[in-house]
Amino acid sequence: MSEDEVYRLASALRPSVTRLYLALRRRTPIAEYTAAQASALAVLLDHGPMRIGELAERESIRMPTASNLIDGLSKNGLVERKPDPADRRAVVVGLTDRGHDLLTQVRGRRDRILTAALADLDEADRAALTAAAPALEKLRRRLDALPKPHDDTTN
Repeated sequence: MSEDEVYRLASALRPSVTRLYLALRRRTPIAEYTAAQASALAVLLDHGPMRIGELAERESIRMPTASNLIDGLSKNGLVERKPDPADRRAVVVGLTDRGHDLLTQVRGRRDRILTAALADLDEADRAALTAAAPALEKLRRRLDALPKPHDDTTN
């Protein structure tokens, strides 16, 4: 596949992938929480407890923003701070049972909504999506592994 063909594929996939995510999120919002808070919760569910600095890096946000997110989520009983076992001066942030339960419920609702939408597609479209799923997962992992862009406005 030529560079131009790869670019056209990227241009064709990007809007659909973005809109799919937004459509799911709109149909199953995490009530009372911003998109940034919901994203931070998902990172903690997917990757486990971590330092606030790591969360900030994963979310491509500044440390003060990450701290504010964690403060709000902590006040609502969704996350908790604990001493870092590797460094007593630091803390790690992780989901509480309540936070874990909330995200599990939201993901279950999203799976059910997506299941219903998939059921409405014809067999050929479902087969195409089944074949594409492993490649899409590899693509997601590739995107996650790319270096974060440097924000020149912070210097």
